[in-house]
Amino acid sequence: MRALPVREGEVELDGRLSEDVWQLAGVATGFIQRDPEDGSPATERTEARVVYSSSAIYVGIRAFDSQPDEIRSELVRRDGGPQSDVLGFFLDSYHDRRTAFAFTVTPSGSIRDIYYYNDGWADASWDAVWQVETSVDSLGWTAEFRIPLTQLRFDNEKTTWGFQVYRRIHRNAEVDYWSPVSKEASGYVSLFGELEGLENLSQPMRLELRPYTVVNNRQRPGSEGILYAPGSETQFNAGLDLQYGLTSDFTLDLTVNPDFGQVEADPAVVNLTAFETYFPEKRPFFIEGSGLFDRYVPAGQLFYSRRIGRPPQGFATPPDGGTVEIPDASTIISAAKVTGKTAGGLGLGLLSAVTAREKATLRDSLGTEAGKQDVAPLTHHLAGRIEQDFREGSHTVGAMVTALNRKLDENLDFLRSAAYAVELDGTHRWKDNTWGVYWNLAASYIRGSRSTITSAQRSSFRYYQRPDAPHVELDTTRTSLSGYALSVGAGKEAGTWQYGAEYSWVTPGFDISDMGFQWFADLQGLYAWGNYLQARPRWIFRDFRFMANAGSEWTTGGERLSSWLLPFYFYGRLRNNWSVYLFPARWGWDHLSVTALRGGPAVRGDASWRSYLEVATDARKPISLSVWANKSRWIGTSREWLALGPNVRFRPTPLLNGSLGLFYRWERNPTQWVTRRSVADSTHYVLAEIEQKTLSLTLRLDWTLTPSLSIQFYGEPFAFSGRYSDFKGVAEPRAREFADRYRLYHEELTCGSDGVCEVDLDLDGAADFTFSHPDFSSRYLRSTMVVRWEYRPGSVLFLAWQHGRSSFTSDAAFGAFDDLADLFDEPADNTFLVKANYWLSF
Repeated sequence: MRALPVREGEVELDGRLSEDVWQLAGVATGFIQRDPEDGSPATERTEARVVYSSSAIYVGIRAFDSQPDEIRSELVRRDGGPQSDVLGFFLDSYHDRRTAFAFTVTPSGSIRDIYYYNDGWADASWDAVWQVETSVDSLGWTAEFRIPLTQLRFDNEKTTWGFQVYRRIHRNAEVDYWSPVSKEASGYVSLFGELEGLENLSQPMRLELRPYTVVNNRQRPGSEGILYAPGSETQFNAGLDLQYGLTSDFTLDLTVNPDFGQVEADPAVVNLTAFETYFPEKRPFFIEGSGLFDRYVPAGQLFYSRRIGRPPQGFATPPDGGTVEIPDASTIISAAKVTGKTAGGLGLGLLSAVTAREKATLRDSLGTEAGKQDVAPLTHHLAGRIEQDFREGSHTVGAMVTALNRKLDENLDFLRSAAYAVELDGTHRWKDNTWGVYWNLAASYIRGSRSTITSAQRSSFRYYQRPDAPHVELDTTRTSLSGYALSVGAGKEAGTWQYGAEYSWVTPGFDISDMGFQWFADLQGLYAWGNYLQARPRWIFRDFRFMANAGSEWTTGGERLSSWLLPFYFYGRLRNNWSVYLFPARWGWDHLSVTALRGGPAVRGDASWRSYLEVATDARKPISLSVWANKSRWIGTSREWLALGPNVRFRPTPLLNGSLGLFYRWERNPTQWVTRRSVADSTHYVLAEIEQKTLSLTLRLDWTLTPSLSIQFYGEPFAFSGRYSDFKGVAEPRAREFADRYRLYHEELTCGSDGVCEVDLDLDGAADFTFSHPDFSSRYLRSTMVVRWEYRPGSVLFLAWQHGRSSFTSDAAFGAFDDLADLFDEPADNTFLVKANYWLSF
């Protein structure tokens, strides 16, 4: 397809395509279905045309429709997922067959823009400033787009770009593409067609400024314990976000005194494991254009941007009878990133951020300030990525580095003074991307005091102190720790039959947790998978997959951590647009747990099975339902759990949509960790049977008044209880039978009404050790309401209200819905926020 050059002002953006230039431009037509009949011609005709001026790309799409009265038009907030007819297009402006900018619109004018990278990974957080107008008539509907060149990244010496046009016909659940995108194909951007004739494109200056101001008022319950919190507090703030095109290829993003208040609170969780809970990033500076930094190694995520501005990790000692006021987060003084890609396929990303030294305020018994104490050091964070494409994106080689440096004071020397990681990776695909090989290799290095590195060796990732692990050894004199990780995989990634295998290795000393998010260390694994895809309608299905996978994992010392086989699981969409996802049984063999005793000897784990079922009705309907159930059971023990998740989505009007979801989980675990105690020269590990119950409700409402004005509500009441019983010690941790591994405390254990449990091991009448009875219940309520008004292109006003309530008791009673209702009797924590920014472009 060929684009037509036009003069400024020749296109009037009104959604009607009535200008003569549209009739002179080349036409993209002959669309092909992806759904429901993969590979068949589209049921309705679509035409797309492209013209361009010295400042913008214009795309006009005419969607002919034999039933124009059946065109579905829904108004949703920006970047929402509408149940509507949709038109859109994609620009691979580098023509690297790996990255693209996408722009879509509904007949009512709701817009969405997405940045694609790695030939199909999507970043919906990317927001550009562009315009579109739509019109519905007797022939169907049209969309007329204007994309300023300032919002795109391109090489003006390239006159050919990758190009794709997309259409969704809601009533048919039909998805059409101009350049075919089969379900059996591998990749996405690499399947685009071409747009030619983009000659003499000018490079705009690309300078954008977004000054902002924010007023934040928080009203919360008074201080509890030693932590001080003012009952009411108002803060005023201002800052600036800047984006500047350094060259035609690279862009600088700079933020000074950024406002990183989160629009939606993190979901409530109760974590009884030895590992950290992962929360997704929600701050615009870090999520926009973050695709280049999304690198994973076998042990985890190499760069986890929520490490920047994290809550202070230090602690402070209050004066006698006094309290301590600790900041909620570390202040980000400034942050900058440079991203871009050259015409030769060289991509580069560099991010740097500095967080401030934070101090806790000490207060005496009267609440008067009595001094300051450091709780977070001045810290510099750095992440860099470089990547080179070869052979039109079929082969890539890349490298990434992360670095963290802290300026530590004496009372913060428990933190690591420095942490570095470097990674190399490659992807190689051939035969129309049908076959692929991928690999990566990473190394890490952390430095700190002896006690800091000793703590790192004792962490839940590695447990160097384990008495039965000869392949690791605790060294309390070390001041650094290093390690590496590697993985290599290969497979057939396209076609009816797809399959592959992967091997990974992570040494015990590998640690990326200061700048990344780490799942484990000291692990090697071998995995295999395969699936059969039926892409076209058959029997009662629109399409379906049969899949299977298997794997085994060991420590680097050869201890088997897991082995599983999932011989069959199925996903299918029915002709009525319902879907079903099922696997009857995932079998796991007995294994060793090296984390159950938190640094003690490895414990034998029993064989298990797990099953899953999920059914969802047609999401196009005004009311749609989905429900899933997950069940697991361990053979030879009382351990089991059951989880359920029904959800209803509703769209009573084209302006309002929402969902109400329930989550319930019940679990019984006879070997829940309680504590560790030393008696004479021996260590005793105390475990118990826990009965856990979790119930939560999640309500989301989106009321969209116009494409630029919307109201969102999110609310989640959450209740959790943990009841402990059958306290026990460890007898023979690797015994085959469960009863031989543990020794129940009977007459040795006495628990008083004060919650203190005494253990008399030798029954001589004197307690050998004590611990607190761990029964508890937690309740949380978190909600957010946000009014978003884009009062001019790129300039947004936010009005937000965050509301929270919580309680924690040592009573394990679980009142289900009564617990959720009781939350409203707890003291409230309210935050009211007004934020406005103003977009300037030069």
